[in-house]
Amino acid sequence: MTVILKANGPADLLAMAPPMVGFLPRNGVVLVAFRGKRTCGAMRFDLPPCDDPVVHKRVVTTIVGMFCKLPEVDAAVVIVYTDDEFGISNAVPQAAFAELIGRRLTLSGFELRESICQAADGWASYFDPDVPAGGHPLAWIGESTVARTIDSQRGMFPPQASMIDRVPRAEKSQRSRLAKRLEAYDKVRASIVRGDGPMPPSVFDAVEDLPHFAERALAWDAAELEVNGALLAFVLQGPPIRDLIMLQWSFGIEVGDRLWERDRLDGCADADLEDLADLGDLMMGIGPRPDPHRIEGGIALLLELTSRAEDVRRPPLLCMLAWLNWALGHGSQAGLHLEEALAIAPGYSMAQLLRSMTGTGILPEWAFEGPSALL
Repeated sequence: MTVILKANGPADLLAMAPPMVGFLPRNGVVLVAFRGKRTCGAMRFDLPPCDDPVVHKRVVTTIVGMFCKLPEVDAAVVIVYTDDEFGISNAVPQAAFAELIGRRLTLSGFELRESICQAADGWASYFDPDVPAGGHPLAWIGESTVARTIDSQRGMFPPQASMIDRVPRAEKSQRSRLAKRLEAYDKVRASIVRGDGPMPPSVFDAVEDLPHFAERALAWDAAELEVNGALLAFVLQGPPIRDLIMLQWSFGIEVGDRLWERDRLDGCADADLEDLADLGDLMMGIGPRPDPHRIEGGIALLLELTSRAEDVRRPPLLCMLAWLNWALGHGSQAGLHLEEALAIAPGYSMAQLLRSMTGTGILPEWAFEGPSALL
């Protein structure tokens, strides 16, 4: 069942935006895209880090350039979210930045239908010549027609989440159990590498068919996660398997099988160079659109594993979280996961690579597919 929300003013638009992007934005700008009278997606970007006009122009050029990639879009609504305050003034925060975005959108051929600011203590339309001192009360957003419709049909909308600055820690007992099991796996691997003892039976049997193991992980319940989570966290510490499972969770087990075969043939004459290039394109966001439901399942599983992992084990998991969020078009959340990974291990190469790829605000090409693109 499709729920149609009709916005009759700025307060309705402010109530509509968080469900569209999946969370209540903070210190960012959201561009709501329209095809005719219907919204078709939304894009969120961080606010510029300073008031320098040169920086503003550079940021706006990137934002509008990406918005121009959306097919068949003819209009936009701009919403600026900021921790700045109105105070006792009627001056709308971030007005210069919002005006620049609006002007660039108009010059690019888009109809600018509304431009709004939601500050820490109030909100107002940048189009309103009679903004009251302090802006309009934030409570009006929750009392709007759209907000009431969303509340009455909550099951039709995905739950909103705040962006995660740092993955929280699980209970100490869960962290301790995972750490002990990972240490045991480390000892078994070291013993095998040294060749100084027989391999304990069945220790790694579960991952003999790695794509099958990774596929089953997406459907684990709490008991299966408790039994197998440490083994999954262990195999994800290494780059080849980390990347294999990340792409399989995004595109399906067929891609996992191809990747596993590629890894087996790496350096062999039988390796299909065209196939390798296609898989590399997927990592760069070029190719068919991944399955968002699979990705969301992978993110939920990784968040649980990461919460139980000690810092030294977190960077590979955080990089996977970053890429999977980026694949969904959630570049800001991806950046937060990369910041956490680099704070733990500044030299971790995967985090550095992903930061160089995502730090410019670039999103995967499939984020712009239409007309049903999820942004």
